[in-house]
Amino acid sequence: IVDSCFAYDKKRCRILKIKECDGCSFYKTLEELEEGRKKAIERIMSLDKVTRESIIRLYYDGQLEV
Repeated sequence: IVDSCFAYDKKRCRILKIKECDGCSFYKTLEELEEGRKKAIERIMSLDKVTRESIIRLYYDGQLEV
């Protein structure tokens, strides 16, 4: 199960400093990660223009690939 986590890379976790996989709330497969990103972008794009542009500047360095 650990090997299927998007954050697990060569015997270490890229999210946490310690490897504590059992019950980790960050655990996601790569497919789940991509689906979550897709939903986040869809939500951002559904917002009004001012809010959308503010979020894109703040969290996506001014560029959001859709």
